[in-house]
Amino acid sequence: MNKINIRPYRTEDRTALRTLCCDVADRGGPIENFFPDREVAEDLLTKYYTDYEPQSTFVAECDGRVVGYINGCMDNRSYGLVMFWLLMPALLIKAFKRGIFFRSEIHQILRGSLKNWRRIFVWRKKSFHSHQGHLHIGIAGDFRGQQVGRSLVGALVVHALGKGITELAASVHDANKAAGAFFESQGFVVRERYPMILIRDGKEEHYHSLLYVKTI
Repeated sequence: MNKINIRPYRTEDRTALRTLCCDVADRGGPIENFFPDREVAEDLLTKYYTDYEPQSTFVAECDGRVVGYINGCMDNRSYGLVMFWLLMPALLIKAFKRGIFFRSEIHQILRGSLKNWRRIFVWRKKSFHSHQGHLHIGIAGDFRGQQVGRSLVGALVVHALGKGITELAASVHDANKAAGAFFESQGFVVRERYPMILIRDGKEEHYHSLLYVKTI
């Protein structure tokens, strides 16, 4: 087995991290399973972490390849302000220029998103007024089951403790049993459950978004 190195994120990791994030965004599968524009998705899912709080991101590297990452945020309120005032306006302009809003599948996604008001306006509001942290994690398919995720969470926990953070949260699709089992093995517990709707192949997919929280 090749040695896997856990280290802080570097600027030159940006492209690889963005690619890996979208490669595994759909419960371990590619983002294109439910969202048609990868570049817009890359910005939405990773740009805050790589561009505004890169010091809270760690990567797993093997033979020069980024095989895993953990994006961390040490202040949910700051994240919310940056996303709302800086990233989302720029992202909407970019999406418009790329013609996304003229695509029928995007209209379906937007209609589904409007039905997710509880998560957007209840949980998100509470999260954005919290000064605790959260994380997103992704592991390449051929490196799962090799303790990469455990090592990445461990690195982020040490970093969070140094910042005075006492809680880290992660959102999980309830159909992603592997992700749920992983977080539970790392000491996370489900604190909130919200009904959600995802549009997949033009049809509504009903599920629950589970908010896993770890006290550190």
